[in-house]
Amino acid sequence: MCGITGYFSDDPRARAALPLMTAALAHRGPDDDGFFFDGAVGLGFRRLSVIDIAGSHQPLVSVDGGIAVVFNGEIYNFRALRRELAAAGHVFVTQGDGEVLIHGWKAWGSRMLDRLTGMFAFALWDRDRRELFLARDHFGVKPLYYAWHDGALAFGSELKALRPFPGLPHAIDVDALALYLECQYIPAPRSIYRAIRKLPAGHWLSVKDGALATGEFWRPSYAPKHEFPESIALEQLDARLARSVESMLVADVPLGAFVSGGVDSGVVAALATRISGRALDTFNLGFTGVDVGSEHAEADRVARHIGSRHHCLMLAPEEVLPALDRWVDVFDEPFGDQAALPTMLLAQFARREVTVVLTGEGADEVFGGYSNYSKRLREERLTRVLGARGSPFAWLARKLPPRLARDRILKAAAVPRSRRYATIPNIFDSLLRAEYFTPAFAAAAHARIADHAEAIYDTCDSPDYLDRLLDVDARLWLPDDLLAKVDRATMAFSLEARVPYLDHEFYGWCARLDPSLKVRGNERKHLLKSLASRYLPRDIVHREKQGFMMPLERWLAHELKDDMAHALGPQGLARRGLIRPEAIARLVAEHSVGRKNHAMRLWVLLILERWFARYEPDFELP
Repeated sequence: MCGITGYFSDDPRARAALPLMTAALAHRGPDDDGFFFDGAVGLGFRRLSVIDIAGSHQPLVSVDGGIAVVFNGEIYNFRALRRELAAAGHVFVTQGDGEVLIHGWKAWGSRMLDRLTGMFAFALWDRDRRELFLARDHFGVKPLYYAWHDGALAFGSELKALRPFPGLPHAIDVDALALYLECQYIPAPRSIYRAIRKLPAGHWLSVKDGALATGEFWRPSYAPKHEFPESIALEQLDARLARSVESMLVADVPLGAFVSGGVDSGVVAALATRISGRALDTFNLGFTGVDVGSEHAEADRVARHIGSRHHCLMLAPEEVLPALDRWVDVFDEPFGDQAALPTMLLAQFARREVTVVLTGEGADEVFGGYSNYSKRLREERLTRVLGARGSPFAWLARKLPPRLARDRILKAAAVPRSRRYATIPNIFDSLLRAEYFTPAFAAAAHARIADHAEAIYDTCDSPDYLDRLLDVDARLWLPDDLLAKVDRATMAFSLEARVPYLDHEFYGWCARLDPSLKVRGNERKHLLKSLASRYLPRDIVHREKQGFMMPLERWLAHELKDDMAHALGPQGLARRGLIRPEAIARLVAEHSVGRKNHAMRLWVLLILERWFARYEPDFELP
């Protein structure tokens, strides 16, 4: 796990900017740095040493000097690729995984991407072809930002790496702001700045002959469906998940696992323990008091069951708040997932013992773990009729006042099936923009999260509604919220997080399972829970999902009340021309006296203003 940055530019200032761009990523790679320059190209690297610690210094450069690579992440099948390439005559000079990118490029060009299994973001310079080639892994586990401006390309693992690049405009993308307020994150390819983009998961980018090109090299496929019985599916799931976990145990540094007390992380930790044949270090964050649900007792039960060396950090909820001071440095564009706070503290705690952790992210999107899915399946039986073509109800629903029309069933019936499911958080509903947004902001912001979801829904190759819901979340919510949260929270403390459920071959196999093996009525993750019964106590397997939920309602009414009043007041967000000042005042007043719980709305506004104060203090919408 590392930080990469670089440029393709004739601007003479670019070379001097590269050390600053690279230094901005020092937290991602505290062990080493490196630079490569070749005419208009510069590559910068910060290293967190995980594999081949003594070797594999980056940038990696071919023996003939014709190819240079900076690479963030892990190629889990690098040993198999190395054997194949060596048999074809390629000579390796390191023991690490990154060098397969150099020889793979020589052998297969961009089709090398079809052979890679792992989490990665890399940039490769081919001197002979005069081509700079970038790629991001299948699910976007590793981040990659880029800017293409005036014939120059700049890129980096995080947005902060692009700030020092000369001549880059910093105009705010108002559509990105609107999307953030709607769903607490900014979906790819947008970033908070119009000139800076995120390379979407499963995509590549190339600069050659003065032109930029991008393309997709992978997306999940849900067809054709497997035709074996459930008993065979269970055996194959066991073997395939074990294979994914085993591939992610390769490390020359201490490795552990996050354990929440639930099925997803528990199964991963149990398999890792069985495969490695040793006690694993496991980590959990628990809370004292009654304001926040805590799973530390369940995590301890899982740890004792699998025989791990368990480490639990117990905190009072108010002890989490100091992490908020680091928020806008860790997440350098607006990001409102409150679970990032405890994740940051857990990462800091785990880093004392290990350099790599396995996590359970992705299991809910693979196996249908959210209650939202079963609710949507039930509701679709009704909305399919109410919203059918020619139905007068759909027309009537579109005529209702926004406050009524935002009811989930009414809202779904009023739009095509492809727009009925957008993403999990719904903070400032797009139907209420006229109520909350200033006229100028409402007129300037056109993007809706449903636009992104609809594009994914329409390209899914399954006719099954559940498959399409899972695909929307796997390609929208998962990379841009969950994985962004885990990457930034762990890398802030130089901790590498690996996600066995998101091995793309494993996901592809699971995608072709019959949906009834995932969600059956109110039962979710059916097949995964059957597998979990082999490795975890029964009460752990069948307990309700919980997750990190901070006491935002109380914090914003008490501990953060003064901070919120300042941030959202006349000298803060209220002056920026985005949210109606009277709407802000109403939200604050109703929440403060306990009349209504506006915690999530106030939280995303607080985070937004903290971001403005840190990075763009003079911003006001014209």
